[in-house]
Amino acid sequence: MRVEFESVQHNNVSVLKVSGDLDTSTSKFLKKALTELIEERHYNIVVDLQKVVQINYMGVGTLLERLRQVRKFRGDLKLARLNRITCKALSMVGASKVFETYETEAGAIESFTAGKEGANIVGAQTR
Repeated sequence: MRVEFESVQHNNVSVLKVSGDLDTSTSKFLKKALTELIEERHYNIVVDLQKVVQINYMGVGTLLERLRQVRKFRGDLKLARLNRITCKALSMVGASKVFETYETEAGAIESFTAGKEGANIVGAQTR
């Protein structure tokens, strides 16, 4: 399966909606999409993973790389609408302790102005 991205701007927050597989062959496209946002000076990013069918260590690694990059610019990368597959993958590699995650896209967007209230750690979510 291929991967597709849709980027939407909400005030000072960019939302990248991802659908498909994030694996060894498609992670480079995720990296490119996130890098383009960062190069355009979009440092507050929400990645919506609801339609991700599969994610492996390369996909998670790419998310972690870009998280570190936006934090250098005092931004953040938050995850929204994780499904069971993405929750499990993040937990397996220990990334669930690094990312703020939100059950809704709106909640993730709002968190950039409201502080960290309402944030969930992936590993603590029950589904």
